[in-house]
Amino acid sequence: MLKVKSILAILLLAACTTETYDSGDGKYSMMRADFVETRTDASGELYCAVTDDADSLVLSPKRTAKWAATPDSLYRALLYYNVPASGIEVKAISLTSIPAPRVRPKDEVKEITTDPVVFNSAWMSREGRYINLGLSLKTGQAEGVDEKQTVGLMCDEVTTDAEGHKHYMLTLLHEQNGVPQYYSAELFVSIASYRLPEKPVKGDELTIKINTYNGTIEKSFQY
Repeated sequence: MLKVKSILAILLLAACTTETYDSGDGKYSMMRADFVETRTDASGELYCAVTDDADSLVLSPKRTAKWAATPDSLYRALLYYNVPASGIEVKAISLTSIPAPRVRPKDEVKEITTDPVVFNSAWMSREGRYINLGLSLKTGQAEGVDEKQTVGLMCDEVTTDAEGHKHYMLTLLHEQNGVPQYYSAELFVSIASYRLPEKPVKGDELTIKINTYNGTIEKSFQY
């Protein structure tokens, strides 16, 4: 029997790896946190970020992270930074990797495992490029998530209505993998719209099914 761990797109360990930096107090008056797309340059350094509100930022100085080791690549992250008085250059206080698993067709998933999670929140980015899930996982350690647990996304089906609008039906996959459930650890997961079987257009809809400790819930979003 093939374990879910071997078929999911990303390990939770990557989601809980944080690169922390100096706070840089003084010049800037306010700290802010944003979900962003951040990009590495040819040398593998993170040099820019685009927030979910479509604000473009320049990271100054550039940063490196273990989870962003490939040059000229795009990554999903949570960025803490000091808002500058003017301009778009920002000093990163911290960058944390956010999982954005590939959405796997149902026929690719050999064993469908949906162990329960705690659902906290769900929202769509302004441009609809991402749908973000705020979850908590039960774990056996006081801080962070045990790396044995895995999460992923499965596309159950895509239907088309009479007006030609598509409806994407997704399921959140989660394998507890025997990890004790003593503590709750927060985890964010991003659904990348551009990783769906087809890129959604205006009028399309996405529904994500999530198994929680209080039963299965569904959250729907209109593009």
